Amino acid sequence: MHDLFVGVDAGGSHTIAALARGDELLRTVAGPGANPNLIGVDAAAASIERTIARALEGQAPDAIAIGVAGAGEETIAAQLRAALSRSFLGARIALCHDARIALRAAIPEGDGLVLIAGTGSIAYAEIGEATFRAGGYGYLLGDTGSAYAIGATALRHLLAALERGSVENAMLAELADYVGTNDPAAVVAGIYQSVTPVADIAACAPLVLRHAAGGEEFSTGIVQSAAQSLCELIVRIASRCPARTLPVAFSGGLLRERNALTQALEERIAGESLDVRVLAVRVEPCIGALHEARRLMAAS
Repeated sequence: MHDLFVGVDAGGSHTIAALARGDELLRTVAGPGANPNLIGVDAAAASIERTIARALEGQAPDAIAIGVAGAGEETIAAQLRAALSRSFLGARIALCHDARIALRAAIPEGDGLVLIAGTGSIAYAEIGEATFRAGGYGYLLGDTGSAYAIGATALRHLLAALERGSVENAMLAELADYVGTNDPAAVVAGIYQSVTPVADIAACAPLVLRHAAGGEEFSTGIVQSAAQSLCELIVRIASRCPARTLPVAFSGGLLRERNALTQALEERIAGESLDVRVLAVRVEPCIGALHEARRLMAAS
């Protein structure tokens, strides 16, 4: 009987758990977000636990590997690990930052860099024995170029347009329909009274990308700014890494499929003096977590 592995990608908006027996992927299930910096450690642990349990359907796992947004701080990681160990007795459990599993999903071995743009944003690389990161400091101090950043910028422009009394821009008009009001005070109240304000703001980003894909000038400006910010994360790492022709993978909800942002980002990267190679492959980070779960068993 092959070992039963669970790999989990716990992000700000969604938690994805993948179940595998040996090398065979059995299923993936989705649950709510589990960033402890946004919802607290207890709520994050509960979200991860419920998503894993749904994937297992009553079976007992041998190893669980979890990548968690916001778990780069060891105190938070230890608290999450302890809570999950109580829920899955007997299972070997490894927990790391979600950037690492995203990297190893696309580049299982060797040197590489991953750029993640979902609710938040971060660039992360492993070069030999060294690790590098840029960004990933959360919505208050970082997350440039992320879905949150794009959504927040669009909402600020919507508020300004509503205060002027005219929403003539097509993207802003649709955004007003999306939030369900033309009253600036109501827009603000809806965000500040929400239990998930960061995720709600980030959810506005796909609308902006769609209008940018159609060539709408206002949306294109927001997307170009986001692409520049994301490119800068890569520059901060690649410019000081000893590796040459560093493979770069894209990950996260905004970069999962080719769109106006990925196109603008690739153009920005090409314009920099960097020896990097952008990979076309897109692999879900939970698959990288499965790799880590298998390594966990192999090392035992």
